Amino acid sequence: MEGDSMENFEKLFNQFLDCVQTLQTALNVSFTEALVETFDNLEQGKIKVENGAPDHATVEKLSKKYQALNYDQISQKDKAQVFTFLTLKAVNDDGLNANQMPTPPAISTVIAMLMHKLLKDEKMEVVDPTVGTGNLLFSIVAQLKALNHSKDNYQLVGIDNDEEMLNLADVAAHLNDIDIELYCQDALMPWMCPNADAIVSDLPIGYYPIDNNAKNFENRAKKGHSLAHLLLIEQIIKNLKPNGYAFLVVPKSILSGKIGADFMPWLTKKVYLKAIVELPDDMFRNKFNQKSILVFQNHGDQAKASEVLLSKLDSLKKEESLIRFNVKLNEWYNKILH
Repeated sequence: MEGDSMENFEKLFNQFLDCVQTLQTALNVSFTEALVETFDNLEQGKIKVENGAPDHATVEKLSKKYQALNYDQISQKDKAQVFTFLTLKAVNDDGLNANQMPTPPAISTVIAMLMHKLLKDEKMEVVDPTVGTGNLLFSIVAQLKALNHSKDNYQLVGIDNDEEMLNLADVAAHLNDIDIELYCQDALMPWMCPNADAIVSDLPIGYYPIDNNAKNFENRAKKGHSLAHLLLIEQIIKNLKPNGYAFLVVPKSILSGKIGADFMPWLTKKVYLKAIVELPDDMFRNKFNQKSILVFQNHGDQAKASEVLLSKLDSLKKEESLIRFNVKLNEWYNKILH
């Protein structure tokens, strides 16, 4: 952004922020709830009043602030961008946990590059079972559309067990002109959508509290709570069509070491491994949090074992690391085609 447009954007952001905070104070709700309702009000062109809240004085005050915004004159791109920044603020303000933090944008670029190479150019069902605010999925789809001469081949589904996150995803989808079906459910229970051609997910990390349901998975713990991310990978495989692909952001710890020693042999029996891309160390505060992108293909009549792309990305703060990755990706892809 140029200095001038940066200043304009800041002014716009602060105006929106003021509207959200005014509503938050009046309704005494979380920042997230006030954010969703503010955009609903602006989109509908009227202020929702339920059981006398917000009160008359606040409605007057908000009407003036909304008028000053000139919402209809703001470009769709600016609306979407303001909303993204406000979502980050919501995640920080409402003390949401690390699993709910939006995925860094550079990661979606790497996944989009992999998907563009591996997926066919046809209509497909893409599911994110841990969709959160939709940040990762929407960013990937925007990039795939750009790589595909703005063809939109994707029927999108998002699953999450947190209703507030899904409300944010719903607004973001609308502002980005994206169609998506959203389901509020535990992704380790049976999915309510058809099996997917492709599944993307930034896996939540931690223990799964419902031992009774964990019993249905081969990767359950022998004792105590099971690791949610391992169960989720198993669930993802169950919900992939034959030949379907998964593009997952996973903790590096499941690919090697003690957990990997059990998990990787299981995984390589179930699916064909395609790529493991280590993300740059500087993306993570400590080495225990380091993550990789794991790509695999479900067994099927058009799927076969091939050489696995193994790559470690340098700092994504430098443009050339993506260019280098792209060269490597193309070389690998041409090799596995023959």
